[in-house]
Amino acid sequence: MIFGNCVIKETSPSQAVLDTGADVSCISKKHIGELGIAYHDKNNSIKTLDATYSTIGKVNLHIGFNGDEKHKSTPSEFIVIGPDWLGPDLILGGLWFRENGATLNICNSKLLLDDNFAILFKVWTHAE
Repeated sequence: MIFGNCVIKETSPSQAVLDTGADVSCISKKHIGELGIAYHDKNNSIKTLDATYSTIGKVNLHIGFNGDEKHKSTPSEFIVIGPDWLGPDLILGGLWFRENGATLNICNSKLLLDDNFAILFKVWTHAE
């Protein structure tokens, strides 16, 4: 998995999984509760290759990144995943990448946003 450090609501440090293969961006109900963020109710589900998970709503968030003396904030809609979710608390999916002109530079371990803003990321392996 590829992780990037970010902030939610400009003050809450977090770590996001960068997943260009995910159709949507997601945040766990647990994480929303910890941050005290309200969401719009809409029960549904998300299907993955392994299982189906309940969704409990949507929320608009600004995800911030700190670079070399710069700060970048990107708005996007996130699906709030229910308590049955066992994955990461925050996923930036393919739609977020397209909306923000973001690309992954795997060779240099950087997430690049449309205006040449670069954020270092970390690749997690089972050895860690």
